[in-house]
Amino acid sequence: MSSEPIRVLLVEDSVGDARLLCEGLHESAPEQFQVNHVRRLSEALEHLWVETYDVALLDLGLPDSHGLDTLILTRAQAPGVPIVVLTGFQDETMAIEALKNGAQDYLVKGELESKVLARTLRHAMARKVAEDAMLRQGLAAAKAEELQRSRQRLIAVQERVRRDIAAQLQEGVREKLLLLKGLLQAFSKEISPASETFRLPSDSIDSLTLEIERQVGLLSSQLYPAILGRGLVPTFQSLMDRFVGLVAIELELDEELVRRELADSNSVLDQVGLTVYRIAEEALTNVVKHSHASQVSVRLDPPRAGWLRLTVRDNGDGFDVKSTPLGLGMATMRDYAGAEGGECVVQSSPGGGTVVTALLPLVRPGAAHREGESERKEASDGHGSSELPLVP
Repeated sequence: MSSEPIRVLLVEDSVGDARLLCEGLHESAPEQFQVNHVRRLSEALEHLWVETYDVALLDLGLPDSHGLDTLILTRAQAPGVPIVVLTGFQDETMAIEALKNGAQDYLVKGELESKVLARTLRHAMARKVAEDAMLRQGLAAAKAEELQRSRQRLIAVQERVRRDIAAQLQEGVREKLLLLKGLLQAFSKEISPASETFRLPSDSIDSLTLEIERQVGLLSSQLYPAILGRGLVPTFQSLMDRFVGLVAIELELDEELVRRELADSNSVLDQVGLTVYRIAEEALTNVVKHSHASQVSVRLDPPRAGWLRLTVRDNGDGFDVKSTPLGLGMATMRDYAGAEGGECVVQSSPGGGTVVTALLPLVRPGAAHREGESERKEASDGHGSSELPLVP
């Protein structure tokens, strides 16, 4: 058995209840538990992003979140951490629902014995290990079918992109080329090069040529962002330029990420960079098409414990993710993240805007990635809303 103390994150807004829980753990197992106490879900999510915990004690009724959403958001932020839910005397039904939604156990406030408390936490940790093993077996059995569905969706997206490009070439570039051809044919007639009638069409041709070059360049960047070779920072700045005039975008780049790229533009693998770019591109496209948002922020957090985090947050209409079918856009973001062994989560509520969070490993999926999962402890920032996990 490890001599290291068990790290517990206690999420409880009642100072009195928190003190009793800490005293109970110390009484039953002195120096075997190290407890960090926070009073709000937002604080808990930040702790789980930057710290590693062995188990969480979670009150479902907090000042900034209530009910099962509290559990769902905590699990999304730290899928590898076992969670024991704290309930009141009248909330046993809620506790049972929490077990169905991924909690390992629950405890009723006011009925806690110190020995039961410590034992429950240890059992929750063991149960989480067993559940994860069963989940890996189930995922392996379903892998072939899911990969086939993913391939089909990716092919559909590729065909959609090709159709869009063909339409733009047909309606935009081809039309201007035909117009240019007509002007050139007019020049072939007997027109004096020094005449005013020659100079005016010549100016039109120059203008059309520049517009054609601009459109071809835009289409090329949509096919593949060649600027990615210069790093994530210039790539995302270029992506923001594409949406100028459509919605106000604030790009937030962590200073540490900028410093890393200045030192080494290849600090993030090309495929990981392309994946986070595609997810941001799809999220911004959805904002422009569907959200009626006036503002959107795009944030990239630097790699921590081998993971990179993207957050796209808008102030648009929002939607009820529980009753909204999984569309091609959201499935695409999930597939891009899943193909790299990462995760993508969409949080939204009617009138409350939408948050898309993607977590991407900086190593390829495989043994090394699985060993690193115990260090991850993250997903998205709390948003006080329903959420749609896009990775099984």
